[in-house]
Amino acid sequence: MKIPTEWIIILGILIVIILFLDCKPTDRLKILPSSAKPITLWQTVEPPETRIRMLWIIHSYVPFVNAGSEICAHTINKYLMQKPYKYDIWVASPGFPNIVYDNVRCFDLHDSNTFLEVVNTSQVIHSHSYIYRNQMRYICKKRGIPFVEWVHTDNYVRSIPYGKWVDREIKNRHWTVFNSKSLRDSRLGDITEDQTHIVHPVVDFRDYQISEDEKKPTYITLSNVNENKGGELLIQLAKALPEFQFLGVLGGYRAQITDSSIPNLRYVENTTHMKPIYAQTWVQIMPSKEETWGRTAVEAMSSGIPVLVNPTPGLRECCEHAAQYCNRADISEWISALHRLKTDKEWYNARSTAAYERARALDPKPELEQMEEWIEKKVLPSSANSQNLIQPWENILLFR
Repeated sequence: MKIPTEWIIILGILIVIILFLDCKPTDRLKILPSSAKPITLWQTVEPPETRIRMLWIIHSYVPFVNAGSEICAHTINKYLMQKPYKYDIWVASPGFPNIVYDNVRCFDLHDSNTFLEVVNTSQVIHSHSYIYRNQMRYICKKRGIPFVEWVHTDNYVRSIPYGKWVDREIKNRHWTVFNSKSLRDSRLGDITEDQTHIVHPVVDFRDYQISEDEKKPTYITLSNVNENKGGELLIQLAKALPEFQFLGVLGGYRAQITDSSIPNLRYVENTTHMKPIYAQTWVQIMPSKEETWGRTAVEAMSSGIPVLVNPTPGLRECCEHAAQYCNRADISEWISALHRLKTDKEWYNARSTAAYERARALDPKPELEQMEEWIEKKVLPSSANSQNLIQPWENILLFR
């Protein structure tokens, strides 16, 4: 049957609209003037030559979004870029300016020219963004390069149907990094252990330790006051314990639960400069419903700040004996634990010492060295050395 000419014309117009007109991205980064501090701009995309070029494709990045996944990715990148003669690391994120941040070059994911030049000269792709997972797998298939998937949350694990973790077409080039053993173990059976690696969220205690002269322990602090982290419990505790001072640090994601009417509870804006916060923190609480590790706990423990946490598998693995565990659903346990820390100085000092020692036991340097060795000896050699390149039309369809 012959297709009418009119239908062919209409179909052609629709294809043009889809490919070129209806591709304005809606997920661009919005940078507040207060965050747009002068940062070095990069000018050209030079060939990697003998360096290992890595590309991260993620939905947000520091310094404009400072959540755990973004901080973790940047810490990894900053560590590798201590060897700029060996590594060349780029980050593509929607709406990002062309900046150099701690030697890592960042750009707008929707800048097609830059993206094509970088992706077609990269030896490995990284991402912790589930929304780009299918795009990563496509690029890996087409270019024959490894894909390293970084997993930080229970939600990420639950979002992938059982039996669908590894794409058979890229099986030997698909690698997964989990942020804790407990999170990885929750998915074993669907993914083989030899295709995984564990990198705990990197917290160097040296970066967070507060000197005795700087300490002014005043507040019971909660970082990120969304529902999962315990924003409502913070309010309940402040109401129940008017003799204590509470501090909520606004988070970088999800709706924040606040109540400005409580005299002994104050809030501060989201910040990357946490040392002044910890200098004023008497006890750190983490009543998280879900927590696959506990970066904030390690930061606080670096200065010997006692931590009270809900016993999620991740927090137990992270804190071990150093934390006090309180059931999120039982406010009386939190009240009792805080009263004991306040009235029993010997107990407070013992908890402080345990926290201090645990943070040092989690020295990230050996783990970072193992991660680098894993990338070089297992991930990079899995490349299929394909000469296929991502084309402009593919880029438009992948990241519309």
